[in-house]
Amino acid sequence: MRMNAPRTPLFARIIVAGVAAVLLAGCAETLMPTPVGFDKSGGDPFLNTPPSMQSTSLSVLVAADRKPAVHDATRGDPPSKSGVDFFTNERDTSMQLGRATIEFTAREPGWDYLVKESRTEDRRSDPTLKMIGYESFGSVWVEMPPLNETPPEAEEAAIAAFAQAVNAGLSASRSKDIYVFIHGFNTSFVDNMTLGAEMFHYLGRDGVFINYGWPSQDSVFDYSADKSTASASTRPFRLLLTRLANRSNVEQIHILAHSAGAPIAVEALRQLRLMHFSEPAAATRTRYKIGRLVLVAPDMDLGDFGNAVADGATAVPERTTIYISSRDKALDISAWIGGFARLGEPLSVLTPKNIAFLNAQEGVDIVDVFLAERMFGSWLGHSYFHDDDWVSTDVLLALGHGLLPDARGLVRDPQESVFTFPADYPAKAAAAALRVCQPAAAVVPTAAPAANSAATPPAAEKSAADLFPEDW
Repeated sequence: MRMNAPRTPLFARIIVAGVAAVLLAGCAETLMPTPVGFDKSGGDPFLNTPPSMQSTSLSVLVAADRKPAVHDATRGDPPSKSGVDFFTNERDTSMQLGRATIEFTAREPGWDYLVKESRTEDRRSDPTLKMIGYESFGSVWVEMPPLNETPPEAEEAAIAAFAQAVNAGLSASRSKDIYVFIHGFNTSFVDNMTLGAEMFHYLGRDGVFINYGWPSQDSVFDYSADKSTASASTRPFRLLLTRLANRSNVEQIHILAHSAGAPIAVEALRQLRLMHFSEPAAATRTRYKIGRLVLVAPDMDLGDFGNAVADGATAVPERTTIYISSRDKALDISAWIGGFARLGEPLSVLTPKNIAFLNAQEGVDIVDVFLAERMFGSWLGHSYFHDDDWVSTDVLLALGHGLLPDARGLVRDPQESVFTFPADYPAKAAAAALRVCQPAAAVVPTAAPAANSAATPPAAEKSAADLFPEDW
């Protein structure tokens, strides 16, 4: 499974590192292009948006293992409200829980006009997204328990507030699912919030959306530091999944991971599977309510991914979709620096044996976005999941609606055994979106379950998890 990339002199790697950092960066300040399946000729993603969410402002929940910024009132420092200076780029020993508010601004005010612009194929001007507020619920320790000096009552207050926010969002929505977004390299806290918000926007704002903010250095020259930090964030993310399953009324948890965020998701699922190795994978899936896993442009060592799959990482999700690109120059450079092939690289790197191995895994789909990018994409090819209107449509149909590749309009390449985009994809995508975007009965909000209510996991024999109690 492990593939060696061409070795490069150290000096060249240093030069290329700066280029890779620029290519791998991802941010969102204007609304992403309208997904081709959800324009005015396709399905209306806002048909079932809960009334409480029909606004030009949008709230997304936050779980971040970034260190909060310190504000000294004696010096006249104002409390942070924007999030820009609320978090540093340093790792923290606690997970910060809260809620961010993002404002969508279009040429004309109001929800109806925002919906109109959001479904317009060729906009005269793109709506902008800006983070305008952040509310902290508190923090929860995520490192070695003996070192925890946080008062238990303070942690419980943070957990209760977060659980209440999750359950309130679920009770007001038709969907009882949670979507968790893990950003990639060189992404600031604010960039993460706006990027996640636009994805939730096109998911119809139905359900609950959580942005997981690992402490990226937000610097084009800190690629290596970011990769190490992402690895250190695996356990905190695993704890988040555990708590969401145990302390909320969620039915399924779906994960969207981009670039350097992909290893966080994959390794966390691997750990969950190993913790319950004595039970069937389906029982682990039910225990943690894991739904769909979508990896886009995954910047993960191909050998590491193979090991994770062998340990059961892809057996936990209901289905796993992996997007690769023949035009992803950023991952080409990442492999050049690291010396090993990346999971999201083109088929020229993923050998027939690699593809056969992945296809043999039940519930794993590989999608090559080459044709979509050739038609409309950029040379960089790394942020295609929100920059490319074909690919964003497919991601939304897979993540939000659980459609299989053929139902989404994709076709299987007979030579490569991966799914690709046909030339008539826009028409097929529009038809698929129309099928899933149907009017639903009005949702009557119900009282959110008590914050300390816990879902009961399926009975199972003792496993490694029992040795490490992790109940918030």
